[in-house]
Order: sequence, then structure tokens, then C-alpha cells
Amino acid sequence: MRNLLNFIIRNSHWLVAILLIAFSFYLLFSHNSYQRSVFLSSANRVAGWCYTARSNVSSFFHLKGDNRRLMERAAQLEQEIYLLKAEIDQLTATDSSKVEAFVLDTMEQSRFEFIPAEVVNLSFAGPNNFITLNKGALHGVKPDMGVISRQGVAGVVATVSNNFSMVIPVINPKFRLSAKLKNSDNYGSISWDGREVQQAQLGELPKHELFQPGDTVITSFSRIFPKRLIIGYVSDIGESKDDNFNTFNIRLATDFYSLRDVLIIRDAFYEEQKKLEEEGQ
Repeated sequence: MRNLLNFIIRNSHWLVAILLIAFSFYLLFSHNSYQRSVFLSSANRVAGWCYTARSNVSSFFHLKGDNRRLMERAAQLEQEIYLLKAEIDQLTATDSSKVEAFVLDTMEQSRFEFIPAEVVNLSFAGPNNFITLNKGALHGVKPDMGVISRQGVAGVVATVSNNFSMVIPVINPKFRLSAKLKNSDNYGSISWDGREVQQAQLGELPKHELFQPGDTVITSFSRIFPKRLIIGYVSDIGESKDDNFNTFNIRLATDFYSLRDVLIIRDAFYEEQKKLEEEGQ
């Protein structure tokens, strides 16, 4: 207490000066409308800046939760898109008397569901590239489930643990997928030659196949992916090992350099179809 009193006595002239200045400002802003308006305007700007800064900091710490909710919504929308595409195909392939029954059946049981996941590791160390996701067996993920990005096909689940799964991406020599040009009835196969990260090959297409650079390449027959999912876009003619077939280089729709969020496809009929096809072999 004595030290505090000594401090006040030693610096009393500074304290009196501060009090007089504060009182002067009070008189100035209280009795002069112009100065008061300037003060209030400046105070509002400072307060607004503080509120904006606080909001930005709060938004930053909530980004992960917001992104998770967006991915969940994306999964729901992806499922709705699949249902709508299936309905359109049915409308064009059948007469109107079957449409109502088809729609009701589709709404009762959707074949494909989508599980949102985040990329926690992505390897481009060599030809055997892989992707690690933060969803595993506890989240319903199993081997042979398809994985898509917001732009297109990304890969296939290879192995899973309780909380993680490893994906073989399109840019892996082990990856194979049936595909075709969007406006064609001829089917080929997607593979990767191990060269460019953003480019794969569509092979086994007949020589008479017509194409234009930029043509869309989509999924066709697959036990893993729904039909008509975008894989990439034709860039040019590639090297073919068979003179009877063409091979196209395609620019992949998925940007693996910026891949952060994906959807894992769960097919309700996968096990049933796999068992039936294995029994028939």
C-alpha cells in the first residue's frame, strides 16, 4: 500500500494531466455538435472494424464444421441427382403408364447412397498412388466402393480400417473402369499410363469411333459407379497397342492436386449383384 501511495505521489502531475485532458475531451464532445458527430462516427468505424475482425476469427474456427455440413448436403444432392437421372431414363424408355410405379419404387428404395469424407493423405510419390480418407468401417465404408470428387470420378476404395480407408485413384496403373464417350454406344476401358497426373487413357474403342477434342467421357457398365458419371474430357489420340482399336488421351475432371473432399458411393445392391455374377462364372 505504501509503495502504491509513493507511486501516486511521485507521478501525481502526470495523473492530474491525464484527468484534465480527459475532462477537456468530455467538455469538447458534450457541448459541440460537430466534434460530437465526428467522435461518434469514428467510434462507430472502430467498433465496426472490431466486430468484423471478431466475426472473421469466429468464421475461421467454424470452417471445418461448415465444410462438413456442405459435404453432407452435397451427398444428399448427389443422391437426388442420381434419382432424377434414373427417372429421366425411365421416362424415355417406357410408356407413361409405368412412370408412376417407377417413381414410387425409386422413392421407397434408392440404390445409391453417398458418404462424405475428407482426404487426409494423398501420395504422388510414384506410379502406385493412393488416397487416404477419414472414413472407415465404422462409417459404413467397405472395399470396392466408388469415390467421386465434386468434378467427377476419383477412385475406388481398396482397404479399410475402423476409421480410415485407402483409395486407389484413377491415376494408378491398377485402376480399371468401363467408360464411353457421352454420345456414343461403344464402350471402352479407362486406365493410366503412369505419366501425367491429370491425364488418363480411354482404350479398346473401335477405329471407326467418331470423336471431337473436348468430348465428355462418362462411366458405363460398372458394379461400383452409377452410369453417366463424368470421368474426363478427350484431349487427343493416344498410343494404341492394337491396330483395330483407338486409344484416347483424356483430361481428368478431378483435380488431384487440389482434392480435399470426396463422396464415397454405397450401392445397396452391390453384394447381391456380385454374388449372382460370381455364381454364373
